[in-house]
Amino acid sequence: MNPARQILFRDVCIFDGRHNGLSESSNVLVRDELIEKISPEAIIAEGATIVEAGDRTLMPGLIDAHVHLDINRDIQDIVLHADRSDLAIRSTVVARDMLMDGWTSVRDVGGSPFGLRRAVDAGLMPGPRIYASGPFISQTSGHGDFGCVCRPNLHLHGRGALDQFEQLGLAHIVDGRDQVLAAVRQNLRSGANLIKVMGGGGGASPFDPIDTTQYTEDEWDAAVEATEDWGTYVTSHIFTPRAIKRAVDAGVKCLEHAFFMDEKTIRMVAEHDIYVVPQAWGMSPELFFSPNLDAGKHDAIRMLQEKFSYLPGMLLDYGVKVGYGSDTLGPPEVSHKCRRYEMHFRAEWFGSRFEALKQATSVSGEILALSGPRNPYSKGPLGVVEEGAYADLLLVDGNPLEDFSLLGAQPQWWEAPAPTDIRSMPVIMKGGVLVKNTLPAC
Repeated sequence: MNPARQILFRDVCIFDGRHNGLSESSNVLVRDELIEKISPEAIIAEGATIVEAGDRTLMPGLIDAHVHLDINRDIQDIVLHADRSDLAIRSTVVARDMLMDGWTSVRDVGGSPFGLRRAVDAGLMPGPRIYASGPFISQTSGHGDFGCVCRPNLHLHGRGALDQFEQLGLAHIVDGRDQVLAAVRQNLRSGANLIKVMGGGGGASPFDPIDTTQYTEDEWDAAVEATEDWGTYVTSHIFTPRAIKRAVDAGVKCLEHAFFMDEKTIRMVAEHDIYVVPQAWGMSPELFFSPNLDAGKHDAIRMLQEKFSYLPGMLLDYGVKVGYGSDTLGPPEVSHKCRRYEMHFRAEWFGSRFEALKQATSVSGEILALSGPRNPYSKGPLGVVEEGAYADLLLVDGNPLEDFSLLGAQPQWWEAPAPTDIRSMPVIMKGGVLVKNTLPAC
C-alpha cells in the first residue's frame, strides 16, 4: 500500500465558506484528497510537505454552478461553423483557465463534457471537477432551439435532420411526454449528474420571447419523474412567475436565472427550499455589448432589468438559497473576462462580498450535493474548509472578504485587458494536489 500523501498548511487564517470572517491563525493537515485536521495548535505530521502560509487566507476552492464548457464560440459561429472536435478542444482551454483562476468545481448545465470530465479525472489534463447535465432539453421553439427557421421538424415531419446544436451534443429538441422521457434517459445513460430543462424564453435564442412558458405540466412531470427515478434532480432555465410555478409544482430543485420573480413567487421558492442560481451580469449594463444577445430583445430586457432591480435584496430577505453561476459563453478569452467581471458585479448587486463568496463556495457546494447517488465526488463536502471535506483549497495574499480583486475580480468585461495569472493567489489545491504553488520552497 502506498503511503498517504500529506500536506500541512501552517499559519493560515481561514475563510470556511460559511461564516463572515477569518479564523485566528491555524494549521490545516491534508491527507490524500481530504482535510484531516484543523487546529490553532501545532500539528505534527511526519513526512508531510509543509506550506508556510505566513498568515495568508486559506479558503475553499471556488464553485461555478452554471457553466457551458462546450459553448465556447459565439452562438452563431457554432451554428454555422463548429464541429464536435472544435468545441471539445476549446473546452480543454476553458477548463484549464477556470482551474487556474481557482474554480475547482463546476456544474455544466448544457453540453456534453463527459469525455472532458473523464480526461480531467484521469489526470490527463488540468481542469475542475465537472458535474454535468448533458445536452439541455428544450421544446421546439424553446430556448434550446437554434435551428434554421425553414428546417422541417424531424419529429413532426418524419424527415430532415437534427439541427446543429443537437448534432454537437448541446441540446435535445423534444416534444411530448415520450420524447422528453427518452431525452432524459439518454442524458442519464451518458453519465449526467442532473438534468437541465428549458422552462422559459431567453435572450440568446431566436424563436422564444423571454416571457414565454415552456413545456406543459405533463411534459414537466415526465422529466422530473424519470430524473428522480435515477436519484437526482432537475434544474431549469426559467424567468417568469407562471413558468416558475409550473416547474416548482413538477418538483424541480433549482432555478437558473429566475430574474423576473415577484414577491409571491420568491416566497413560494423559499417555502419549497429551492435553490436559485442567477447571473449578475444579466442585470448589468455590460450585457448589451454581448454578440450572443438578440439585438431585437434589448429594449425589453432593459425594461425588465429596471423593473426587477429589487431581486437580490428580496431573495436574501426571504432566505432563498442563492448559488453562484457565471453562465459564460463564447470564445475562451471572452468567457474568462466575463467570469472575472461576474465576481465584481455580483458583490455590488448583492451588496456584499461575503454573500457573493458564500454563494461561490458553501451554497454552490450544497447544490452539487443535490445529485445524491449520481454525485461523482461523494467522499466529502465541497465548498467548505472543515475536517472531512475535500481538500479543494486556495491560498490568498490578503483578505478576499475585503478585496475581491485578490481573486481576480475586475470592474470591466468587454473592455477589460486580457486575463493574466492571479498573482495574489499563490496556491491552488484540488483534491489534495498542489496544481499551483508559487511560494518559496521551505
